[in-house]
Amino acid sequence: MKKILILEDNPTTLKNFTLIVQNNDVKNVVYAFQDLKGAYQCAMEKVIDLFIVDIILDKNTPGDASGLKFVENIRKINRYAFVPIIFVTSLEDTKLYTYENLHCYSFIEKPFDVERLRQLVKQCLCFGDSRCTSKTLYFRKDGIILAVEREDIVYAESINHIMHIHTKQGDELEIPYITLKKLLNDLDCADFIQCSRSAIINQKYIDNLDIPNQVVQLKKDYGRVRIGIRFKKNLKELEDSDK
Repeated sequence: MKKILILEDNPTTLKNFTLIVQNNDVKNVVYAFQDLKGAYQCAMEKVIDLFIVDIILDKNTPGDASGLKFVENIRKINRYAFVPIIFVTSLEDTKLYTYENLHCYSFIEKPFDVERLRQLVKQCLCFGDSRCTSKTLYFRKDGIILAVEREDIVYAESINHIMHIHTKQGDELEIPYITLKKLLNDLDCADFIQCSRSAIINQKYIDNLDIPNQVVQLKKDYGRVRIGIRFKKNLKELEDSDK
């Protein structure tokens, strides 16, 4: 399952883009927005695999280029540093700036070519997830540096301001004063998903999702993790994508 965020002010164009992306693969999840606020919030809460962004989002404002500003802010987030971005525009003179500074994948010019967009989306979604290559995380505790491989982390849970990081080797690292938000940012990988206000899990170690009883059963003897009410929707999407 791939997640695509589309930011386009024209409702008809937005609907057409959504249909084209979903027709590429029925498993694709599309988040469609006409407003910046909703798009920003979605990008923070989800892990997006492709952005399709209109450069001009407010045609009533002379010189508007709020779509560029949106992407500038997105690129500052570690997990989106290299995620493909397709710009929608009728402005030829923006190309040099966006290619060199924002590293966009390509352009769709209005009026857009349906087949070209379909092929661009297909190309972008075929990219490997470079965010999840091997990575070592380092934590400081009592003056000692502790190291753990990202792929070895099964789940992590914050209890009384202490992060309990459980590894596949059966170890439990207790790291004080690190927030769940910071840990997710450091992990910087779509394999990790937040399942409650205090816990994140590595999808690779999920054995079963019991959504009605709000429990994630992990593989082997790694145990179980509770699903928070606010996070049931995210886990339900994950469950549906595996069917």
